[in-house]
Amino acid sequence: MFSFRFRAIANLSTVKNGISLSNVYHKLQGSPRMLYSSLSTTNPSPKWQLLSAICLERTPIIMPPMAKIEEEMAELFEKLDTMKSLKSDHELKQDEDKKVSASLAEGNQDESNADSATRQTAQDFEDACNEELSKFKPAPKITAEDLSGDRKSTNRKLDKHLVFVVQEKKEGKEIWKLPQAQWVDGETLRETAERALKEHVKTPETSVRVLGNAPWGVHTIKYPSAMREKVGFTGAKIFFFKAQLLSACTTCSDTEHHWLGRHELTEYLDPQYLRSVQKFLIDED
Repeated sequence: MFSFRFRAIANLSTVKNGISLSNVYHKLQGSPRMLYSSLSTTNPSPKWQLLSAICLERTPIIMPPMAKIEEEMAELFEKLDTMKSLKSDHELKQDEDKKVSASLAEGNQDESNADSATRQTAQDFEDACNEELSKFKPAPKITAEDLSGDRKSTNRKLDKHLVFVVQEKKEGKEIWKLPQAQWVDGETLRETAERALKEHVKTPETSVRVLGNAPWGVHTIKYPSAMREKVGFTGAKIFFFKAQLLSACTTCSDTEHHWLGRHELTEYLDPQYLRSVQKFLIDED
């Protein structure tokens, strides 16, 4: 029944999108791949503009505060380690000092006891360590940049990841995004990302480490019809690479920039762009 109806329609010689229905029928009798090839010739594949962006992160400098369950587990493991552990050198020295003191109290004045009495005892060593500890003042976890709200500095949010973003003015609008550059023939996508990094970040090459040769994510943008005709591209595909800042950066860039935490990114990046970036970032509370 299907064959009869299709033949009847094919005989009408109706042509749609430049393909004769009779030709389609004969293609159906052959390979499905041949049919797809014939149909796809009328729909040219889209042409995409390729870009690479670099996600430069400053990793945490200090350990973040532990959650309640983490504190309980740490306390439990400390108790287990104490129960199963052997005596340390300091504890053995304390036992030795007690034996020497007891021997001297009994009036045993041999040379070994006399030498032990003149050496630094475990208690002397412990007192010296406590005195040194009392002089130590840890640096504050909250920095001056945290208090002033300076988001251009890396010396803030020391227990969090910070992401480097730059500002671009386009058609009178201020757009925040990761540093990016357009791919050119002869470059790898990683080389394009490294070029974007050099254009926006003023740090020695040894102070930045790019992680891997493959992109960590991709963001697709489809251009409006007018723009497609103007630039000759259906849209753009932005491939994201990750990098880590290995040393302090006082003046990282001459362009307008910020170092932002995970939740601060929502204040600056476009929502769709942000969703593509968040896919390869570790979430933080």
